Amino acid sequence: MEEKYMKKLLSLFLCAAMAASLVAGCSSDQTTESSSGTADNSQQEAASSEGPEEEAAITWAVFETDNYTAEVWQHIIDTFEADNPGIKIEKVLMTGDSRPQFLKTMLSAGNMPDVNIDPVDLASTDGVYAEVPDELLANYEESAVVSFNGKKTLVPAYKAYRTQVFYHKSQFEEAGITKIPETWDEFIAVCDQLQEKGYTPLMGVGASDIWATAFGYWTGVVNSELYSAYPNFNRDILDGKLSWTNEVLSETLKDWQSLTKYYHKGSMSFSNTQATSEFMSGSAAMFMDGAWSAPTIDNSTEYSADEFGVFMMPTPSGAKTYCTMPQYWGVAEACENKEAAFQFCEYVLGGNEDIYRYYLQADGTFSVTKTPVTYDMGPVQTEFINNLEGYELVPEAMKVVGDDAFPTGFEDFTLKSLQNIFTGADVDAELATWDAEMERLEAQS
Repeated sequence: MEEKYMKKLLSLFLCAAMAASLVAGCSSDQTTESSSGTADNSQQEAASSEGPEEEAAITWAVFETDNYTAEVWQHIIDTFEADNPGIKIEKVLMTGDSRPQFLKTMLSAGNMPDVNIDPVDLASTDGVYAEVPDELLANYEESAVVSFNGKKTLVPAYKAYRTQVFYHKSQFEEAGITKIPETWDEFIAVCDQLQEKGYTPLMGVGASDIWATAFGYWTGVVNSELYSAYPNFNRDILDGKLSWTNEVLSETLKDWQSLTKYYHKGSMSFSNTQATSEFMSGSAAMFMDGAWSAPTIDNSTEYSADEFGVFMMPTPSGAKTYCTMPQYWGVAEACENKEAAFQFCEYVLGGNEDIYRYYLQADGTFSVTKTPVTYDMGPVQTEFINNLEGYELVPEAMKVVGDDAFPTGFEDFTLKSLQNIFTGADVDAELATWDAEMERLEAQS
């Protein structure tokens, strides 16, 4: 009898038109159903307190490198989804030689991803990114929180230390170099000595990674010289008190051109990944690069970290500064599930310490949370961090965010110009175009 009744009950439930009469006609089961319904409601209320009540689909724009592999992103996604069953994350891979340009194209096409890594170039444009909840921003160091025209639209992600010089210890030893260069003249002498002994002193980058051609020299030398000479560099440029054709920038870039004879002849044909591989295999003795190269070396299964060292890049003036790149995430204003999107940001960027540590360690970056999240470092990364002692932290001109940021699109323009300079273009003629381009972009904003 009970079995027949259950079959009938199931049949009636499958027929929506008869559901009401079923409930009315089963008074003997009212207590059971009511009890069950109360439990279901409690579960729903508990779930709603943890996140969105309905399943939300969030698109997440990321990029891939030697360190930020597809496996890294998938691990973050899988872990988040396991802990947040009401939210699904769909990865959108940023392609091309400019991530800001990729996002601009997506924005123009009406396909802006919900959560963006590397959103800074568009953050000053009203209406692109949603304002970040104050309770989320309260988790981060005050120095990492920025605003654009009074609006805080970026979630702090991490800080990345910029250029030092990675080198092959064996090539230095075989060339008879016993002292790490601490001055510009000593650095030039090291380059000459390596070359005389048959080694290629420097590895460079070109090809599709236009950002990387000048990266090492710009962040390791140019940025230091500019902020040493002009402590308020960005504001002076924006207020028109200083031109891009200033003598410090001009001379420092001419010094860079004087180094081209030391670079690997194939540099302009290499992507950043290829250049890193060529350097590690011994095609060049030195490689100016950011902190992310340290874990690449430390975690290599092909080479021993003991074969490599790293030192601070000397500057012509003797300026002893370094810079970091603050990185941010942004949630698109067009996102239909902002609550879920910010929940994802909070989870990855500190809410789950294990995942935040995993994210930081993958690329050798460092936390910006008020409660620091740390991880064990290998020998090269440890040496990199120790080298910063005694150096002053200054902003990175092209990565300053907030009201002192340069106009959207300006950095992309300068990167192409710097490639021209590396391949022999007249420095002063190129810099004159920077002033004109900035004026044009400011007029558009």
